[in-house]
Amino acid sequence: MMIKRKKYIPFLILVVFGVCLIFFNLKSSVENVQPAKRIFKSERAFGDDHFDIYLINSKGKQASDWKKIDDDYYIKSKRFKQMMESYKSEIEDYDLLSNSIYQLEKDINTVYSYQENIDKEGHRILYIYNSDLDKGYILDFQI
Repeated sequence: MMIKRKKYIPFLILVVFGVCLIFFNLKSSVENVQPAKRIFKSERAFGDDHFDIYLINSKGKQASDWKKIDDDYYIKSKRFKQMMESYKSEIEDYDLLSNSIYQLEKDINTVYSYQENIDKEGHRILYIYNSDLDKGYILDFQI
């Protein structure tokens, strides 16, 4: 009986190592970019619901797992754009910000990263960044 348990120990170590590797890879996928300046902070609602927009401050190239703008990006960004539209009157220089995001989306060197349920269920963050322009935004939505 003891021999069979020892047989599984290397397998368990490998599984734990793999899970750790996946966790750290996901965690590092956006650590090259940090919020430099909050452009907009919505009023906090029940349960800390919010919608915030940040400029990105880069620390070099973005992670390799970021994706080029594609159909999936437009599907995922729709909710964030609707939130921006609903706060249009409160966002300083809304038209300038909206146009800036539009220009980033049209540039072939722009990439994005989307994360869901980061801190708690309903928390979504969309990163859009162009390393050639060193320009990007973080759209942070919690409901």
